[in-house]
Amino acid sequence: MMSVEKTGKTIDDAITEALIELGATTEEVDVEILERGSKGFLGLGAKYARVRVTLKEISSTQDKLQSAIKEDVLVEIKETIKEDLKEEVKVEHKKTDLNVDDAIKSATEFLSSVLKEMGIQAEFESKVENERVYINISGNKMGMVIGKRGDTLDALQYLTNIVVNKGHNDYVKIMLDTEDYRSRREETLRKVAYKFAKKATQTKRPVILEPMNPYDRRIIHSALQDSKHVKTHSEGKEPFRRVVITPLHVNKSYK
Repeated sequence: MMSVEKTGKTIDDAITEALIELGATTEEVDVEILERGSKGFLGLGAKYARVRVTLKEISSTQDKLQSAIKEDVLVEIKETIKEDLKEEVKVEHKKTDLNVDDAIKSATEFLSSVLKEMGIQAEFESKVENERVYINISGNKMGMVIGKRGDTLDALQYLTNIVVNKGHNDYVKIMLDTEDYRSRREETLRKVAYKFAKKATQTKRPVILEPMNPYDRRIIHSALQDSKHVKTHSEGKEPFRRVVITPLHVNKSYK
C-alpha cells in the first residue's frame, strides 16, 4: 500500500498536500493523525500538524477484474478496427456524419458490452452540455470501474471516444463518470489549487505541483484562471508533466 506523511499548519492542510501527491480523493484513503499541532503562544512554540495518508488497499480480485476490464476494452477496439478494415477492402469507406443521439447509443452499447463481460450490471444516464455528452454509470462494483486513482475510468473514457468517433466527420466528446467521482476529484483539486496559490502569493515564489494527468491539470488551470494574484502553466513531458503556480509579483532573488 502506498502512503505518505505530510505536515501543515492544520490537519486539513496536511491531508490536502498528501491527497495531491497521491492523486486521490478523501474517500480513497485512510488518514492517521500523527501530530495535531498547536498554535503556541503569540506564535511562539507553534507546531505543525502531521498526518500519514494511505491509499486504501484494493483486493487482488479487484485488481484482476480491473486489468480484465482494460483487456476487454482493447479486444473490443481491435475487433472493431478489424471489421472496419474488412469493409474498407470490399468498398471505398466514406466518413459519415455523427449526431449526438447516435453517439450516446454507440457509447452505451460499447460500455454495456464491456462491463457485462466482467459481471458488472450497469445503467447509463446521459446529458448534453456545452457540446459534450456526459454519461453517468451506475450499478454494482463501481469501484472497479473507477480503478486506482481513476485510471480505469479514464481508460474507458478514452477508448469509448475512439470507438464512438471512428469513421465519422464530426467529433463528439464523451465524458464518463460514476458515483460523482469526477466532481469529488475536482473539489479536491480545486482546494489544492487555492491552497498552493495562497502559498505562492505569501512566499512570492512559484509552487510546482506533483505530476498530473491532462484532465487534472485542466482543473487546476481552470480554478486559478481568473486569479488576480497568480498565473499557471504546465511544464515537463508526459507522464511527468506538472502545473506551476507563479505569483504575479515574484521574488527577484528566486532562481
